[in-house]
This record gives sequence, C-alpha cells and structure tokens, in this order.
Amino acid sequence: MSQASIDDALAGYKRVHRALLTSTASRWRDLDISMQQLRALYLLRDEEEASVGRLAELFGIGLPAASLLADRLVRSGFVERHGDPLDRRRVLLSLTRAGARLVTDLREGNNALLRRWMASLSPEDLAALSRGWRALAEVAAHHAHPLEKSAV
Repeated sequence: MSQASIDDALAGYKRVHRALLTSTASRWRDLDISMQQLRALYLLRDEEEASVGRLAELFGIGLPAASLLADRLVRSGFVERHGDPLDRRRVLLSLTRAGARLVTDLREGNNALLRRWMASLSPEDLAALSRGWRALAEVAAHHAHPLEKSAV
C-alpha cells in the first residue's frame, strides 16, 4: 500500500472525527470534568471496578494524584467507593448510575450519529467501510498494548 493511500485514509478519518466533534460539541462543552476524569470513567466502565492503585498504574501517576482524581469523581457523583470483600484494606471504585449513564450517553451519542451517516452510504461503500474497519481492527488487535485497550 502506498503512503499516499494511507495519507488519504487518515485524512478521511480526520474529517469524520472533526464532524463528530462538531456535532457533539455542546454535549462536551457542558461537561464539567477533566480529560483524566473522563478517562477514569471509561476505565471503570470497562473494568467495572478498580482500586486507586490501579488508576495510578494505568495513568502513570502517583497514588496521591490518583486518590485526588478518585475524590473528585466521588464528589461529582459519578463514582462510588466500596470495600474490597477479599481485602479489607483495599478500597474499590465503581461507576454510579450517573457515571454509567454519562459514559453510555457520550458513547451512544457518537454511535447513533455514525449509524445515521452510515445508513446514507451506498451498499457498496458501506460494505467497503465495513471490510476496512474489520481489517484495521484485526491489525490493531495484534499490535495493541494491553494497558491501552482499556484506558479510553
């Protein structure tokens, strides 16, 4: 595959990404959380629960910073703390209903928009897009670093 073909595919990806951002800007603009807090919410959605130490490990930050991150998410009502039934010294974090709803709304909003756009493609273009996404997902699955899969 030529570099020009790759550049063309990346340019198309950037245009779609920019259109998604533009279409969902008001939802993101009104969201009063940091990018790191959002990443933590997505992580907790993927892992269901995690310790403060796990947040520190995945985000490459110290325990005090991870604890502050958890505190902010608990105060915002998106995360709750509960004891680890297997180790009483550990505290686990999990999404509240509000946190799960926020992550779902943000994720599904983009999916709904993409579905609407894909529905307007010709059958041939949709089949080509589907083949391309499957092929890229296959390559990515073989090259993804384990920590990167769940961070966002």
